[in-house]
Amino acid sequence: MELLDLYDKDLRPTGMTIERGHTIPHGFQIPIVAVIIHNDEGKFLIQKVAARKGNYYATTAGHVRAGETDFALAMLREMKEEIGLSATKSELELVKIRRYEYKFTFLYLMKSNVPVEMLHLQPDEVESVQWMSLEEIEQLCGQGLFNRTHYRLLRDCVESNFFRKKTI
Repeated sequence: MELLDLYDKDLRPTGMTIERGHTIPHGFQIPIVAVIIHNDEGKFLIQKVAARKGNYYATTAGHVRAGETDFALAMLREMKEEIGLSATKSELELVKIRRYEYKFTFLYLMKSNVPVEMLHLQPDEVESVQWMSLEEIEQLCGQGLFNRTHYRLLRDCVESNFFRKKTI
């Protein structure tokens, strides 16, 4: 059983928790973390989610567990668990906080040139990873194979002044 902290609309902790998978009560939100990992070639590290979890392509993301108050550390934990990529907080740059009705996503950007062969995937979560261009990702979207929410997060990064500043 995984517990998640409930927050109010102003991103303040309420002191209440909910079991993951249960309906989030109206007026409350849970925190999610996501990272867009890019390399020197302008490609993005994309994972194919395990078949039992949906069999689609996405970025690395996950739930913030109850008691985790440092969202960057939660992102580092998710990266390590899902794809075996270790990093430090200083390598993550917060791009934005995207709000939804029942969740808010802390979106990070990170640069890495790690070869995919060096990554250790969590088999029940991730089937494979690969470096992909934006055009390849857009083709997957057109085929309905890339998670639309994750694509919007990727576009948020690509369109941000922060990303342009970091890649020039």
